[in-house]
Amino acid sequence: MQLNYEDIRAVNISVKKSLCYLLFLASCSPRTQNHDNKDLTSTTFLDYAASYHVSDISLAEFERVSRMDGNSSGINPHAKALKSIEDNASMVIAEKLGAQPEQILFTSSATISNNIAILGVAHKNPGCHLITSKIEHKSVLNIFNRLENNGYSATYLNVDRYGNINLDQLRRSIRPDTKLISIQTLNSEIGVIQNINAIGQIAKDHGVLFHSDGAQAFGKYDINVEKANLDFLTISGHKIGAPKGIAALYIRDRSKMQPIFFGSGDNLFPGTKSTALIAALAATVSNCHFDRAKIDRNFYLLISKLLLMDDIYINSLLPSHIVSISIGGVLLKDVLERMREYSFSAGCSCIGQGTSNVILAIDPQKKLPSCTLRISFSDSVYPADLINFAEKLKITVEQLRKEKNIAPGCSVDKQKQKDLNQRLQEIQELLNLPKQSE
Repeated sequence: MQLNYEDIRAVNISVKKSLCYLLFLASCSPRTQNHDNKDLTSTTFLDYAASYHVSDISLAEFERVSRMDGNSSGINPHAKALKSIEDNASMVIAEKLGAQPEQILFTSSATISNNIAILGVAHKNPGCHLITSKIEHKSVLNIFNRLENNGYSATYLNVDRYGNINLDQLRRSIRPDTKLISIQTLNSEIGVIQNINAIGQIAKDHGVLFHSDGAQAFGKYDINVEKANLDFLTISGHKIGAPKGIAALYIRDRSKMQPIFFGSGDNLFPGTKSTALIAALAATVSNCHFDRAKIDRNFYLLISKLLLMDDIYINSLLPSHIVSISIGGVLLKDVLERMREYSFSAGCSCIGQGTSNVILAIDPQKKLPSCTLRISFSDSVYPADLINFAEKLKITVEQLRKEKNIAPGCSVDKQKQKDLNQRLQEIQELLNLPKQSE
């Protein structure tokens, strides 16, 4: 049988589609992901603040919508079908926040969302004053630094030992030309949760716009944009199980900002929308169930085991899915090398080179040891994994100190050890755990 041009073209298209689908499946398979890291299957993942695993529901929705033809910006039936999916996703996100669907803007990352919100307000109010804290994510602090270099003024709020801002200092910092307050909901390094409802009320009382980077909090902790008087809220997809590359920004009133990007489509984030990623995010949010009771118990359980170590500083006071610790008498690189069967972070997964601004803010006198670790987990992490991690870390630290002739507890003053013992006792009572022998 002789094939004509149309037959050949149809076969080629079919083959290409099949190849694309096979490549997509290959990219999702554990074997492909672990090709350069064959030992990952035996590595316990404790870095959920960096990224959650992609949920099966999210991945299935991404695949389904990826197979649909068209572009949501068009006017034909295919375009309208895609636009309907995006509209539904907006409703899902809005319902989660107590917002309206038209107030949701889909972006490609939390960093982009932060830029759109902060720069959008700044460009609307040239030379204005803005307020943030010293423990914000770099995607916020770097924007503020850039604005300061271009004629704007900024106030960076101090925090206490555990990262809490002072609401009185916030009130005192507001000036007649203050146009925006940007405070993170939940800090990605030490897990401190700010009182955004109180911050939002202060902002509202003074007629100042309020933005919060909620990348670590959205989907895990309750956020209501009305109760918090939020004007902008940054949302991240991959922190809760959606694929990387999708995020969102809640915007109360678009007239309060100016665009920072230019092109076709939405004037705040122009360009062709990734409908498949948007659908995947909506699927994740619809099926996201974060068990706070398990998180709280895991938090206290982990700390109760970590406090059995000498010369350890706990940088996370109240329960969240993040625990930050600083350990004396050891080098960070040595600990990381000896603990390779666990995936966790050195302070934060994205601080790059140099000292963390968060640690500098909670420890301005630089009394904390330089070895700072961040352990983060989900509600699906087994308590036994956290116990094993703490026990392994204790053995590792003691061995490293022994190798360097550092006596256990040599740098711990008596008052600090007394305080740690008291907290350990309180945690044991919370968990109904048997008291450890001294």
